[in-house]
Amino acid sequence: MNLNERIKHNRWRFVWVFLLLYAVAVRSPHPGAQTLAGSTGAAEEAATLFTLDGVDYEEVMWDALIPNDFTAEQIMAKYEPQLAQIEDGSEEADALYAQMVKEFNSAPTNDEINGTLIRLPGFIAPLDFAGETITEFLLVPNFGACIHLPPPPANQTVLVKTAEGHGIHVDDSYAPIWIMGKLTTDGKTTELAEAGYFMADALIEPYSN
Repeated sequence: MNLNERIKHNRWRFVWVFLLLYAVAVRSPHPGAQTLAGSTGAAEEAATLFTLDGVDYEEVMWDALIPNDFTAEQIMAKYEPQLAQIEDGSEEADALYAQMVKEFNSAPTNDEINGTLIRLPGFIAPLDFAGETITEFLLVPNFGACIHLPPPPANQTVLVKTAEGHGIHVDDSYAPIWIMGKLTTDGKTTELAEAGYFMADALIEPYSN
């Protein structure tokens, strides 16, 4: 069975959504991009620093949040033999899919970036408001994740609490942004998704190259 035939089967649809959200990399993202991820090997390139009010932030893309020894394909390869044998809609299939989703949700964070001052682009999934201003949200690499699409793995999700005066008006919540602040690997559970990373007192800017 070729790839197109696999995707037509129910058992592949949900899994391939995860793969697309996890593995897509955009070398030069722009404000209209539906995904903001890093280029392959970006973590190995020289760090780009962005200075704001005398503070240096390391500009990173989403692949920097993934440990070098972990890939989504590892999870797929682990379960592919079982996926090829089970019947769609069976209790066995439901249990297997649930286990795969659990592994995606618990994808490991990159300890090397813990405590680093970073600048990261992404899209938001709102969590808390002050009037019409969003003060807490999930930052994700793809538009509509957690709302219109399944959430990304935990290590591609950042729980963000904005610094005073840096909330986002609801009218601006559909456009990509930059967040700046100290990123930690303090995992958080939210009503929308598991977040592998956390940033408090984040500074916010509209996204631009």
